[in-house]
Amino acid sequence: MRDGTATKNKINRVAMELFAEKGVTETTTKDIAAGAEIAEGTIYRHYKSKDELVKKLFLSLYEEQGNYLRDIAATEKNIKQKIADMIARFCQLFAEDKALFTFLLLTQHGQLREVPDDMVTPVVVLRDLITRGQNAGAVKQGDPDLMAAMVLGVVVQPAVFHVYGRLTQDYKSFTQDLTEAAWGVLGLN
Repeated sequence: MRDGTATKNKINRVAMELFAEKGVTETTTKDIAAGAEIAEGTIYRHYKSKDELVKKLFLSLYEEQGNYLRDIAATEKNIKQKIADMIARFCQLFAEDKALFTFLLLTQHGQLREVPDDMVTPVVVLRDLITRGQNAGAVKQGDPDLMAAMVLGVVVQPAVFHVYGRLTQDYKSFTQDLTEAAWGVLGLN
């Protein structure tokens, strides 16, 4: 029996790129199969439906980003540098793998309700870091969930503008401005 990992990875990559480019609704399993150079039925060996593919792909990629941020949060650096490193990670991801970032960005609204409570996510990691910073007196007091949402908004809204062509510069060139805005939200100036 063959290991289908390579095929599944190819399906995932092609699907992610097509979902980012065309949208989930507009992308068919025929499109995915053609892009992956496989028979359409092969997709159904790995996923029950396109909806399941979208859900599992989103959850795995979202958790992967949460794990990256968790690793940054666990460093010995101060909170200001951790926030800077997290934003640099987002900007680098957008610049180096725009399809991945765009897929997460554009599908989150339909998929966030599917995130299990115990999953490591960018939101949870950031909220917990903010809470620890508040407890240490480094971050201004306030609702940590609201502050996490505001910091994420600093990064995500310019990305939305970039995806739709309102901003055209290399996204990494925004790193310092976004970092300083996030520091402002948290009172880290």
